[in-house]
Amino acid sequence: TAHKGETIAFIGSTGCGKSTVINMIPRFYDATKGEVLVDGVNVKEYTQKALRNKIGYVSQKAVLFTGSIKSNVAYGNNGTKGFTDDDVKHAIETAQAKEFVDKTEGGVDAFVAQGGSNFSGGQKQRLSIARVFLKNPPILIFDEATSALDNESEFAVAKSLGELSEGRTTLTIAHRLSSIRNSDRILVLTDDGIVEEGDHDQLMEQKGIYYQFYETANALK
Repeated sequence: TAHKGETIAFIGSTGCGKSTVINMIPRFYDATKGEVLVDGVNVKEYTQKALRNKIGYVSQKAVLFTGSIKSNVAYGNNGTKGFTDDDVKHAIETAQAKEFVDKTEGGVDAFVAQGGSNFSGGQKQRLSIARVFLKNPPILIFDEATSALDNESEFAVAKSLGELSEGRTTLTIAHRLSSIRNSDRILVLTDDGIVEEGDHDQLMEQKGIYYQFYETANALK
């Protein structure tokens, strides 16, 4: 259960099901046992549009479409009448994308090729994050959303995402463990399901799997 205003983080080895769990919320997968509830309602009872209007989703593989930077950031307007240019520019700035957008010929009207192939991985991720800032939804899902960013950019984006998360339900899969230290709860997954649960300090005291992950990550720095 994740409440409004809570940030829940998932960690675990590759293939343990982290992405599968969070992808059942927007119904990229359906649960074969039990049920997934959003605001107390089974996700299968929502229309796809109504369900996904509640969710801001950024995946490790950022998805962009043929068009302009502006049309990509404003994609999925969450049932509103649309966004102003100032709204789009503010979202781009908050996502730490302003510098490279300003340097791109055409600025917010610059051309985006199919899949965003004319932008780097980090640039595509920041534009995807800008899309979430603009959408301003009650539920945020981040699946290694900053994995393509360097440390400095990730720190700046993480700070902005932290501010966006206030008062919302946030589910995140970490790329770097340092990015989830301040989560309200951290769930450690294995093939057996959730094996550890708590905040950073509680899990470090247990000296279990999370502790081993964290110590290994620090040793590799």
